Amino acid sequence: MRWNYLATGSVLLILASLTGAEYLGTTISTDGTVHLCGSGEDANGSFVSRVMTVGSSELSRIITGEDSGTLMSVHGTGPVLFSDYTTKDRVSPAPLACVFLVDRNNAESRSHMFASGILERGSYTMSRVSYPDLLGESLINGSGFILLESGSEGNTTSGSEGFVSGNMTVHDTVRL
Repeated sequence: MRWNYLATGSVLLILASLTGAEYLGTTISTDGTVHLCGSGEDANGSFVSRVMTVGSSELSRIITGEDSGTLMSVHGTGPVLFSDYTTKDRVSPAPLACVFLVDRNNAESRSHMFASGILERGSYTMSRVSYPDLLGESLINGSGFILLESGSEGNTTSGSEGFVSGNMTVHDTVRL
């Protein structure tokens, strides 16, 4: 029975992505495996995000075209793998490319945010808006390891990188 819901939801997600939707919302609650990818670009910026959970988990994702924003919340009792990359520049990442491999050296001015990690169990919540400023927040609570990066290049350059492992509670807020 659950496969029917999954198949119907997948078809609706594919159709919504083909129509250039201004709003896309997904909510999943499962005791199996979830693999969810999303990406988008417009004149205000671009993003790519991926998440995979194994075991009992709840996932909620919202993508809005109006303010070039994305919000994702994941809570899992098993492994949670996540990665997201957001930039104010218009960059089309290859659909199967790893966000670790994004080339950031081909633009004169760039603001970006990146988070990636593996949690043995726990929760990951992120929100990103790329217009009019690049704003973002990451909330991580669990056990595992994460990488965080943000920066702005151009007339003024600033950046931050971090690695956290073990039992953690992380709240990272960025405005570029």
